Amino acid sequence: MMEYDVIIVGAGPAGASAALVSASLNLKTLVVEKKKIPRQKACSGILVPASLTFLRNYFGDLPDEIFSRPKEVRSMRMHFGGGRVVDATIGGLMVWRDRLDEWLCRHAGAEILDGTTLETLVEKDDGVELLCRDPDGEKLSMRCRVLIAADGGPSTVVRLLEPVLHKRLRWYVALQDIYECSCNLEPGLFHFFARPEISPYLSAYVKDDRLVMDVVVSVGQRATDVMDRFRAFLWPRVGVEKASLAGRLGCRVTYAAPKGLFCFGTHRVLVAGEASGLLNNFGEGISSALASGLIAGRAAERGLREGVPPGRIYREEIEGEKRKTLNTFDYRRFLFGKSSAIHFGARSVPLSWRERIGLAGDVVRWLLRMRKSR
Repeated sequence: MMEYDVIIVGAGPAGASAALVSASLNLKTLVVEKKKIPRQKACSGILVPASLTFLRNYFGDLPDEIFSRPKEVRSMRMHFGGGRVVDATIGGLMVWRDRLDEWLCRHAGAEILDGTTLETLVEKDDGVELLCRDPDGEKLSMRCRVLIAADGGPSTVVRLLEPVLHKRLRWYVALQDIYECSCNLEPGLFHFFARPEISPYLSAYVKDDRLVMDVVVSVGQRATDVMDRFRAFLWPRVGVEKASLAGRLGCRVTYAAPKGLFCFGTHRVLVAGEASGLLNNFGEGISSALASGLIAGRAAERGLREGVPPGRIYREEIEGEKRKTLNTFDYRRFLFGKSSAIHFGARSVPLSWRERIGLAGDVVRWLLRMRKSR
């Protein structure tokens, strides 16, 4: 039996953040990751200002090799069906997720078992027992005093822990295509297309002179067919030429927040990041993943030190991140407030009231269509 103070399932930003904290507080820490590191992920790779501040404060200076070109992503440019185009300030940087996550894991200071899959878990009064399989299919029995689940939206831990809640979640497939091509899509912007007749989520942007396109569809729809429709819509508008598919990634996602289907765990199992439901209205989850991983790591150490259930501490401390996520689904805050990582309130050229009213109409119509799809 392999024994640890803290075992973390998942080696993304939430898992790396939790590992950094628990290892630095002298807890024997293990990270279990089902894929081999570095592993790719269908993600824009945008680090919003909150993420950048967190990473610099806790992980140090970010190395140049994790960033794409261009490095800066100034704004999200929203393209509405009626022809209205509006920029929302981001002021962030863009990375490739395989490079970022590998760097985070390397700096976390915890032991890592990659290519290792969690199969079952049993929570007891004084700890959690896990059964995993290594890359060769061999069984690994583990025990920890605290388990932190940071294994993404389709979380194995949440499925085992809360099967009823897990079944209530509505699932989507995110598909990302990367093209070698020439086009006139403006770099340094994240282009979001509010065209729910194609897909509830459509985006395109340039990374390392490649065109990246993202679509999200309900499970049961053919994501490749939706990508074909998005391509037919976008390419004539941005002058794509000499295109060849350089990469294709996919994953399952869910939006738990609108229905309040968060899962933050039990007494000794703490659920962080996207696994808990902390994914905002535009699919940006890195900032909450980092923050919730930090909160989980600290709650684990404090609970063990004080002899109280870490889960109770964690559920109290995570309320702020939960509220931030919920606020992104409030169109009034989205348009006029500063509660989201992406908002219109920080524009260098403020919208006139007439523009705000027109934009509000566009956003409301888009959100209503989105709500129906969820």
